[in-house]
Amino acid sequence: MINALMHARAYGPLLAAAIFTLAAPAFAQAPSQAQRDAIKSQCGSDYIAHCSSVPPGGEAALQCLEKNKGKLSAGCEKAIAAASGGGAAAAAPATGAAPAAGTAAAAAPAAAPAAIVLRPMRPREELFVLRSACGADVRTICGGVPAGGGRIVQCLATNAAQLSPACKDVLSQFAAR
Repeated sequence: MINALMHARAYGPLLAAAIFTLAAPAFAQAPSQAQRDAIKSQCGSDYIAHCSSVPPGGEAALQCLEKNKGKLSAGCEKAIAAASGGGAAAAAPATGAAPAAGTAAAAAPAAAPAAIVLRPMRPREELFVLRSACGADVRTICGGVPAGGGRIVQCLATNAAQLSPACKDVLSQFAAR
């Protein structure tokens, strides 16, 4: 018994370090809630077409979409690239585009931001955004996002490039400054 306690004391920190080393990459690669919402809103049809045999909403579904990256829609590819690390999203359009198209693609994000960074909002303010001008955008862009916890407003902010001008104006009032 004493011998077992001596080994546990000696190997405990080593075992903890090994577990942390193996588990740390998994925690670092987990997509944020906003990234998961973007994937849900952008990749619904791609998931059905290419990954319907995989259970939805987990790491296996994300890996299946990453495997089929070349077959996905442009919006879904961007959402997957952002969840995977983001470097591939910026590099992919530049490598496959012609020089004239590359400059046009570079000018487009400057004109319409891909995402709006919002300040923390009260539930009353979120309702104002949803009911004032963004109702149609919520139904079309963020229809699959569950309500509550600011998830719908975050989905709108993440997909700012696709929003109607009226909805963008309302959301811009709540942008972080």
